[in-house]
Amino acid sequence: CCSVPQVLKSCTEFIEKHGIVDGIYRLSGIASNIQKLRHEFDSEQIPDLTKDVYIQDIHCVGSLCKLYFRELPNPLLTYQLYEKFS
Repeated sequence: CCSVPQVLKSCTEFIEKHGIVDGIYRLSGIASNIQKLRHEFDSEQIPDLTKDVYIQDIHCVGSLCKLYFRELPNPLLTYQLYEKFS
């Protein structure tokens, strides 16, 4: 059926291994690091998330996951389900 996008797979695996920090999805990463990561994934590359820049700014990896979901053309919870959750 459907496969998990590489950006989500890479980021979630990295967060599971290195992201046990307070506020991993609540706090935002440094914007330039997020954009650099996004550019690498958009270029069909799989970035080396173990680089010091990403280890030191683990929140940029979580921020990229949030950005991915925010920019989906359709929400994860379809419009038909909105009433049930409000």
